[in-house]
Amino acid sequence: MISDYIRVSKGFQSSINIEYDFNDQKKIDGFIPTNACLDIIDNIFDSVKETASSKAKILTGAYGRGKSLCVLIALSLLFNADKNLFSRLLPKIKRCNSELHKKIDNYLSSNKRLLPVIINGNSGKMSQAFLSALQRALNVYNFNDIMPETYFDSAIRTINMWKDEYPETYTRFTEKIGMNAEVFINRLSENDAEAYNTFTTLHPQLTSGSVFNPFVDSSIIDIYDKVNAELKKRGFAGIFVVYDEFGKYLESNITTASESETKMLQDFAEKCCRESSQQLHLMLICHKDISNYIDMNLSQDKVDGWRGISGRFEHINLTNNFSQMYEIISHTIKHKKGWNVFRENNAAVFDDLYKAYDDNSLIKGKQELVIDGCYPLHPVTTFILPRLSERVAQNERTLFTFLSSSQKNTLSQFINRSDKEVPFITPDYLYDYFEDEFRKELTTSEIYKVYSLSSRILRSFKSDTLEAKIIKTIAVIHFIQQFERLTPTTDVICTIFAIDYDSKQVTDCIKELISEQYILYRKSSNGFLCLKETSGININDEIEKRIASIRRNKNNQEIISECVGERYYYPTAYNDDNCITRYFKVKFVDIETYIADIKEQVPSETTGIIYAVFPTDNIEFNEFSSEVQKYLSENQRHITIIPSAQISVTKIIIRYLAISELRSEAVGDHILYDEYTLYLDDHSDIVSDFINSYLSPELHRATYYYKGKALAISRKSQLSSLLSQICNEIYTRTPIINNESLNKDRLSGVAVNSRTKIITALLENDRIEENLGLKGTGQDVSFMRSALLQTGILKKNDIEYYLDLAPEDVNLRYVLNTISEFFTSTISGEKTFSELYYDLTAPENNIGLKKGVIPIFIGIVLHSVKRDLIFKMNGEEIRLTADLLNAINDKPYLYSVQMEDWDDNKTQYLAQLKNLFADHVEENEMASNSFVFILNGINRWYLTLPKCARDMQSYYSNGRKIPKIAFAFSKSLKRPIINSRDYLLVEMPAIFGKEISSELAKKIKETKSIFDEGKADLTKYVITTIKNTFGNNETASLQSTLNEWYEKLDETTIQHLFDNNENSILNLIESVNSDEKTFAERIGKALTGLKLNDWNNSTAAEFQNSLQTFKETIERYNTEEHDYSNSSASRFKMTFVGEDGKEIERSFDKVEYSSRANLLYEDITAAIDEMGQSISENEKRQILIDILKKMCL
Repeated sequence: MISDYIRVSKGFQSSINIEYDFNDQKKIDGFIPTNACLDIIDNIFDSVKETASSKAKILTGAYGRGKSLCVLIALSLLFNADKNLFSRLLPKIKRCNSELHKKIDNYLSSNKRLLPVIINGNSGKMSQAFLSALQRALNVYNFNDIMPETYFDSAIRTINMWKDEYPETYTRFTEKIGMNAEVFINRLSENDAEAYNTFTTLHPQLTSGSVFNPFVDSSIIDIYDKVNAELKKRGFAGIFVVYDEFGKYLESNITTASESETKMLQDFAEKCCRESSQQLHLMLICHKDISNYIDMNLSQDKVDGWRGISGRFEHINLTNNFSQMYEIISHTIKHKKGWNVFRENNAAVFDDLYKAYDDNSLIKGKQELVIDGCYPLHPVTTFILPRLSERVAQNERTLFTFLSSSQKNTLSQFINRSDKEVPFITPDYLYDYFEDEFRKELTTSEIYKVYSLSSRILRSFKSDTLEAKIIKTIAVIHFIQQFERLTPTTDVICTIFAIDYDSKQVTDCIKELISEQYILYRKSSNGFLCLKETSGININDEIEKRIASIRRNKNNQEIISECVGERYYYPTAYNDDNCITRYFKVKFVDIETYIADIKEQVPSETTGIIYAVFPTDNIEFNEFSSEVQKYLSENQRHITIIPSAQISVTKIIIRYLAISELRSEAVGDHILYDEYTLYLDDHSDIVSDFINSYLSPELHRATYYYKGKALAISRKSQLSSLLSQICNEIYTRTPIINNESLNKDRLSGVAVNSRTKIITALLENDRIEENLGLKGTGQDVSFMRSALLQTGILKKNDIEYYLDLAPEDVNLRYVLNTISEFFTSTISGEKTFSELYYDLTAPENNIGLKKGVIPIFIGIVLHSVKRDLIFKMNGEEIRLTADLLNAINDKPYLYSVQMEDWDDNKTQYLAQLKNLFADHVEENEMASNSFVFILNGINRWYLTLPKCARDMQSYYSNGRKIPKIAFAFSKSLKRPIINSRDYLLVEMPAIFGKEISSELAKKIKETKSIFDEGKADLTKYVITTIKNTFGNNETASLQSTLNEWYEKLDETTIQHLFDNNENSILNLIESVNSDEKTFAERIGKALTGLKLNDWNNSTAAEFQNSLQTFKETIERYNTEEHDYSNSSASRFKMTFVGEDGKEIERSFDKVEYSSRANLLYEDITAAIDEMGQSISENEKRQILIDILKKMCL
């Protein structure tokens, strides 16, 4: 058996506990120094120099790297001054690092000593952990007498005082704690923070509200200071605190740690780094940095707090050299006396391994160490072990536990149980050992995904079969992701298992797993073997069916374009110099498409096109190359790329598209979806390689042509430089706008809002303010500074700020002139904004502005000419606003503009209209064009007219028809007016029969007065009609006329309740006064139900008739005989007592109920009945009487 030839070193430590293993001579003597570990020790010894300031450190490193061992060795050297204890250690260190050996030797000779204080990661509360660790350290070295009293001791002393001097308080205390007092005191003596908190909570309840305050200077730092001062008297230079497994504390406490705990740690670290006669060191040990423990759900305050703590420490990372790990492995494996015989008898096996890995980069230069020194580990296993341990190991299972422990699937178990003649530990054995760690990985990690897949596959095979070993080995190779040195290919797998299986066995097994079992997949791009979960479907058959379908519906050009997608190349230098982003679109085309496409216009949104011309399968490469060169484009904005050799990628790309479509359809079946993903990822590599063959000049797989000539381009930077050169030649008039968020074609919603604020300030304010009136440091101010201040457009003279439309930048001046000339050109006729945008954006015009900045430049020009311009959308006039310029920017072809050609007549005419309707013109609208605000004023005037004036067809007072032009004017204002200019300059002259002149304005004024006086004319009509109806004296006042008529009425007539609203009108006549207009309003409303404002000519005629009817009704009743003294069932008479004590009588005739009135009667009686006895009969009667009184009086 192999155990006869080799064994595992007994002195090799599987794991280290710094506190328990401290001063263990075996651990010190068995230490195997590595460069990384010695670097850590060197750093620690540098920090103990008197001049050192960095004494707070965080040591990080993966599990199993030996962090604790490094610190254990360093602490042993710092604590023990006796060189004899390190007689075996020091020579090892000297061989590896003579400088460090010298530092250690000097330190040991100085008789300095540092007291080690060890804190474990599972020590609970941090303050408790620091105190307990200090107490243990002092106890171990018999320094208990120098430990100062802590607040725990003070609490214990107080409880004992109560027991001796205040028995009643002590009794109450024992009742409240709910446990034996001695047990509680024991908890305090163990620095139990929860027990202490219970004590401080109960103290006020037991001492009349007194808060427990043991002593002021009781902080952890003060206690360490006091101990450190005492240690100086005993020959110690300071204290070295090590918080081992600090990561465990963070994992369980980072979200719950109190502010006082984190502050204590931060203060302690700061204390360590201060100058002091006594040194204080703190080292935290964890397997990753503090920032990696910060949870996404942690509050921002705590995130900031922990980052602040991290910043107080020097960060050290333990990164071992894997080659040195091979040495550690070889030191662990000891050869027995029979080794040489065994080695000689099996020399052929070992020689084969040397040959197999002689030129292999896997263990190059380390063959003897790895093959002989690490036997029985297979060389590949030796390569994998430290790397796999680094990726997945935890404390329970690491490289060291694998080598030294006797657990299942360890090195020791293999040595003791293997009965093969020449056994080797292959990588599948590592899979078995670390399987528990794979299972603990995050479910989103790649390791867990591979493990989960492999574990499901392995259920179908026995663990000792070749199939299982291959699957495990492939999984392990994928775990470590070192494909540049160890690839999961058939050849590698054959070499690994060549000792126990011949090559054909392994190859056949792999073929079986691929073609029959469907659980392995060999990548077409690199030959890598990958695990996959079979769906039971023959994937290749499905792919072939889909390929046939695609070929029936799409040609090669469409297929490749769809697979490649949108791609762009950037002129980096030009973009950087000009603070802009331009790009060239990459188009993959076959030769037919290329010949047709180069004749088309290049879209303005792209600077140019890079044509990647690919050959089809039915043409020889030389013929293809010659044909392309015959038709090479000479367009300044075209670059052509031709491959240097035949590229047969069409089949792969069609296959890629087929797989992509099939995967999309398999979304609901995760197994099938993952299987397609594996195929797709493989083909993606080939497609990427195809693309790179064109777009990566450094591969030297294509030739680049520009203007029909081949170029010597061998680097991406050269291609980018060519694009920059083209841009410099095309865009000679582009101004520089240094703002990435503004100077682009498509702005975000927030950026558009910021730009809108600038445009609004330019359009709505005649006076230019500092920074356009924008305040603060927001994006709007940033845009303003980039577009107006830095460009020299917004300036200030001695008096005010102004816009300079001729700035020093000649390109910017050209842009503003282009915009100004466009507006000026519209004097001769309306133009769409698409013309202006073509001038500003098209590369042919050498400006090539980005659309994001154009509305601001247009707004700058419009500030001074906006009143002369009319804007339209689809032929309808629209008001100039910032939103309009934003809309124009999106779809310039929908909007047009025209500048008015002014003369004296137009100017004078519009000025007169402005004055005529001045009361209805709003100042803020005057900032827009000269027509809109006047028309809006006219519309407001018309809308403020009462209806009786707007709808007047004839004068109310005399009945004559209003002039036809007045009627036409009124009619024109009742419909929507689309174009203000056309209305004022074309339609208005046509209505009034006058050309644009002062005469036209005068005629409009006369017509306006007709409508302005319409209400007054109506009021006059009402008053005249009343006078004529109730009297014959035209010179008498309205009041006297009505009073004279009213006085002729009998009392019975006045007291009678008439059927309609006659009583209301009688009341109005009774209260008439000298205010004739108010009376006219009231009686008009009473008779027609409408206010005078809402009348028209028909309402006026109705009023006259209603008034006459009222008069006749009253007078008829007044002349009839009415005797209410005799009772009659057809009449009613009611008497009320007024507030002045006088009786008021009212009489009315009985009428028959209508059906609706009958419903009201039933509702009232039912409501009264429902009340029942809840209200009295008197209350019911009172309610009914009050209703009648309100209706009668």
